Amino acid sequence: MKDILWIAVAVAVLSLMVSGCSKTQGKYSPEEMKAIPLASKDGLPQPTGGITLNVESETLTTKELALLLEPQLKPLAQRGDLMAFRQQARPAFYSAMRSRITDILLYKEAKKKASENIDDALDKAVESELSRFLAAYDYNRALADNALRSMGYDWKSFRDFQRKLILTQSYLSKEFTDKRPISHGEMVEYYNQHKEVFGWDGKIQFRLIDIVAEKLPNEWVNESETKETAAVRLMVEILDKLKAGEDFGKLAEKYSQGAKAEQGGLWPPITIGGRSLSAPYDVLETKAAAMDVNEVAGPLVSEGHLMIIKLESKQAAGSKDFRDVQNAIEQNLQIQYRRLQYDKMVDKLSARADILQTGQFVDQCVTDAYALWSEKK
Repeated sequence: MKDILWIAVAVAVLSLMVSGCSKTQGKYSPEEMKAIPLASKDGLPQPTGGITLNVESETLTTKELALLLEPQLKPLAQRGDLMAFRQQARPAFYSAMRSRITDILLYKEAKKKASENIDDALDKAVESELSRFLAAYDYNRALADNALRSMGYDWKSFRDFQRKLILTQSYLSKEFTDKRPISHGEMVEYYNQHKEVFGWDGKIQFRLIDIVAEKLPNEWVNESETKETAAVRLMVEILDKLKAGEDFGKLAEKYSQGAKAEQGGLWPPITIGGRSLSAPYDVLETKAAAMDVNEVAGPLVSEGHLMIIKLESKQAAGSKDFRDVQNAIEQNLQIQYRRLQYDKMVDKLSARADILQTGQFVDQCVTDAYALWSEKK
């Protein structure tokens, strides 16, 4: 449901910018705008009860933030360990508080700098979003009502939320109008420092015939043999069959006692160097990595298992060429620059707002939430 909501919001932001909120228009793409670390966009309840924190003309309460964090933190409170709860809850409440403060300050600034004819454009964008939201539920008003309630909204508060969000996004898109020049050398340095992002791990895939003496059917063991000697004899016979050109997969289906016998002994691909195989099969990764495709090796002995391996495929580790990812690197560097712009803007607004006693407020949030949730088991 949230995905539908945010796709609609993104469309509304673009339509608002086109409709003429201001003659100045941002140069960033919608994809770049999504990377702005805006605060939580989930349903925000109306402030009610508890100690409050004043943010310009709006008020935050401990109860408001507790409602936002309840799904995340309530199970921890119910365990009854106050110290552990404080250690995890305090950073979460601080982050939620900062996000709400940022929402409020950005909206106030956006409203202050909006053009005089903004209301008509906003009304049209909001109505479009409400219509899109209703369409997502096939215009079934009852279903849409239930969805809004689950997010903490009614239609009025949802309309207000959309209005604030669209105005704030439009304001940010126009504030971040400059892209800094990115040099070729800077992009090469970024590429060398983040090669793993543009690369892939080496992969191998093999087939395995796995003979386990204690699992041999009695009819495979001659009268003069133990199961151990029978396993060795069987291994030699299988190797002779492979040398004669018989199909590895069919021999695995017939003789292997391994878990993949029904699949012709074919194991899923594994990462070279990933050490994903546990004993007794951990010896196979190193062996397979040193083999050529279609090569057969064995017997390998490990913890009572006699094994024959055939390498099916091998892909060496590598990375994309710089030329193939140059545009992506440039965009990442621009996004980093825009995040820096955003952080500076938020810090400047916060300093100007001069919000006091945030630490005391967060501590009270933690205390109130623990008292509330630890009693409701």
